[in-house]
Amino acid sequence: MKLVNKNIDMISWTSRDGSVTPVRFRLEEDDGETVIIKVGRIIQTEKNKFGGSPTLCFLCSSIVNNAEKIYELTCNCDSQKWLLRKI
Repeated sequence: MKLVNKNIDMISWTSRDGSVTPVRFRLEEDDGETVIIKVGRIIQTEKNKFGGSPTLCFLCSSIVNNAEKIYELTCNCDSQKWLLRKI
């Protein structure tokens, strides 16, 4: 996987117990084109600390352009900002 570190717009679900599930996200590519990707499957979820802030890391997969892509999403729990870390 290639390190990307791009801010993304995310739609996610939060359950009553506070667990977060990413649903789909919007990404602006280098050429300015906007791409919407639906999260197909969550493979792994981890709770980490990054720079002292609690984060949730999701290893996910989706079908993009008829090919399966595996990528890593990170949610900063303090700021509620989402990041596409690797793809």
